[in-house]
Amino acid sequence: MSVAALTLALAVLVAPGSARPRVRALLPRSARVARTVPLIPLVGGGCAALLAVLPVSVVAALAVVAATLLARRRSAVRRGRRSEEGAGLHDALDVLVGELRVGAHPVAAVATAAAESRGPVSRSLAAVAARAVLGADVAVGLRVEAQRTHSPEHWERLAVCWQLAHDHGLAIATVMQTAQHDIAERRRFGSRVEAGLAGARATAAILAGLPLLGLLLGQALGADPVAFLLSGGAGGWLLLIGSALICAGLLWSDTIIAGVVT
Repeated sequence: MSVAALTLALAVLVAPGSARPRVRALLPRSARVARTVPLIPLVGGGCAALLAVLPVSVVAALAVVAATLLARRRSAVRRGRRSEEGAGLHDALDVLVGELRVGAHPVAAVATAAAESRGPVSRSLAAVAARAVLGADVAVGLRVEAQRTHSPEHWERLAVCWQLAHDHGLAIATVMQTAQHDIAERRRFGSRVEAGLAGARATAAILAGLPLLGLLLGQALGADPVAFLLSGGAGGWLLLIGSALICAGLLWSDTIIAGVVT
């Protein structure tokens, strides 16, 4: 394993990104299943092959890095889906309020908003409308769907607003428009916070990359630290401990930043 390979691995860890979600979105469902089924045997075979050629400590370090990559990727996917759902719900409420203002029945307005939307928001609103047609309360349906979405707090607020309008005889259109404004303002605030935390994310990435810089300097001076770390023994355990500390630092910084954003 060369210095260039280690550099590339840490670069991916610090700034993970993948075209896989976009490619999967273009594939039919059967192709997605076919690609997913052999994943576990491939991972098991890869681990066995690595254990055959690398020390256990080095393989463990690679496993720590891979687990961190997976955790950060899933976190990024959740953030993206949450943002996308918030935007979709805002647009759906625009349709819902418009239908209510022209005199449509509330259940019909929800069904129209579902038809005009797409993705998870469309499916959730369609489920709410279907339950309401069968006699269920819309607010209850919104609370049920809140447990299945990526932004449950928005749906819970919609349920509270709908229940408030129903219990006190308020205009549903006005209350829903207020909820729409609330979602819009929360999304704007979240965007400003995300932009303000860009410096913190960059600092965390730079700090995570400093050990790699030390490896490069040592390699340039002829100390050959890469061979020492990959040889097993004390070097392998140092590699494992260092990788674990770097990954823990990245995950901890992600947790702190996520706490500020939410």
